[in-house]
Amino acid sequence: MVKECQITDSSAGVGINRLYKAGDILSSYPVKFNYQELLYYLPNQSIISKLKEILPDHAKTMHRIYQALVEEDGFLFWSEFEKVSAGVVDISKSERETAEKIFDKMKMLKVVEPLYDFQGTQVVIANKDWYDNQIVNANKLYKRMHDLSYTQELLVDLLKWLERMNFAGWNSSYITDENSISKGYNGFYFDAFSYTFLWGLYRTNQKDDLYEPAREKAGSPIVIESILHRQAKRHDINGFITRVANINGPIKNKMNFKIIPICFVDSIEKDALELARARGIMIITLTEVFGTKVVEALRSIRNIDVTKIDPNELTEILKKISDTGQDSKIGSLKGYVFNFLVSSIFEKFGHKPLIGREYKDPDDESIKCECDIVVTDEEHIIICEVKGWKKSKKVKLGESPSEKDSVKRFFERSYNIVRKSTGKKVWPIFITSADFTEEALEYLDKRNNSKKSQTFLEDYNFPKKLYYNRKDLIKIFSNKEQYTEHRRILKEFFS
Repeated sequence: MVKECQITDSSAGVGINRLYKAGDILSSYPVKFNYQELLYYLPNQSIISKLKEILPDHAKTMHRIYQALVEEDGFLFWSEFEKVSAGVVDISKSERETAEKIFDKMKMLKVVEPLYDFQGTQVVIANKDWYDNQIVNANKLYKRMHDLSYTQELLVDLLKWLERMNFAGWNSSYITDENSISKGYNGFYFDAFSYTFLWGLYRTNQKDDLYEPAREKAGSPIVIESILHRQAKRHDINGFITRVANINGPIKNKMNFKIIPICFVDSIEKDALELARARGIMIITLTEVFGTKVVEALRSIRNIDVTKIDPNELTEILKKISDTGQDSKIGSLKGYVFNFLVSSIFEKFGHKPLIGREYKDPDDESIKCECDIVVTDEEHIIICEVKGWKKSKKVKLGESPSEKDSVKRFFERSYNIVRKSTGKKVWPIFITSADFTEEALEYLDKRNNSKKSQTFLEDYNFPKKLYYNRKDLIKIFSNKEQYTEHRRILKEFFS
């Protein structure tokens, strides 16, 4: 304004202030920068590149979250916020500032709106008064939910890869979900953590011999960040660095305690990569793990339109994976694709299924479950557990509701969490491309043949029962016109 309009600095300041008060331009207030400056910009003007120039210090929490909100369409799912803010998520392990307190501070400053509940998942949304470009709608939220679910599913295979490489100890890895020992590691959120026993990296009170490692040793922690649904950015790496730096507990009491930070990415911005290397973060790309062809197939999975699933597209994706010869290394992702196949069956019978929905116990929000497919109407909720396994495997009954991948876990634990969370009548349906053990079948038959279940199932063409195995699916797919690709996928890729 000074240069173009030939006016003084003070006159330009007065003019900007008037335009701001009139709503003709927007401001970053209350977020201020290094010398208390404010950023002014026009409505609908992209400020991402400008923010990268004036916010170099992502070590500052507010700067980092501000940047993340702007770059991620004006909203972050709570798990994303926990990572970027680097706030404590388990107060029993750390006395540092919690993610909730950081959020409350931002809400008080009117940087963010009150937490938004989307399908049982909390979402942090930028306040429109300072970021008018936020794009928050149901389609965007469903896509982000799908992307984060994809990332977590793929992380299962990446952890197995670390264990096969012997970098992580066998069966020592934990993904941060309802099955984790705790939420993250030592009070902070990490997508996963594991332990390494590699020579020179483990913990021990003994001195290693020149040619032989110590016999008495404990694993050093590997903390893992996973950004697979988009390009990793500087605010991601800074949030990861801050969490690693703030880990407390026994680390400060052990002189030889080592932490190995690993970040799995699909791709990463140049400045973020340089920062990670400078700080000693190990960056591992999907291409380095699986190769180019598999990654192309994985990107196809990520781009599936969850609102309109095309079985032909699923066939092509599975064929790409199969052609690489590495489909055994990404078994969980094949199972994830199978979820979409089952979802398309619900669609064909007039349902509107949601894929990947999380529920929390209202009495204790640390107790939660994720349902593979959910169908909701005014009175009922159908929750569906889906297992895309080889036909030789069998789903077990389970000794208790806490046993992973068991019938009891779904029909008792998940069922109770969803029922308490929603207050609706809940009907659990278990579908697998494999089969059930005899014990599981006895249990399922008893539930299926109850009077309540039969009354409920009478109203539907699908589901007609509470469980479906491979034989049941083949029977459904006998309609050659409707289910040609479904039948091919079941026989060719899950045999």
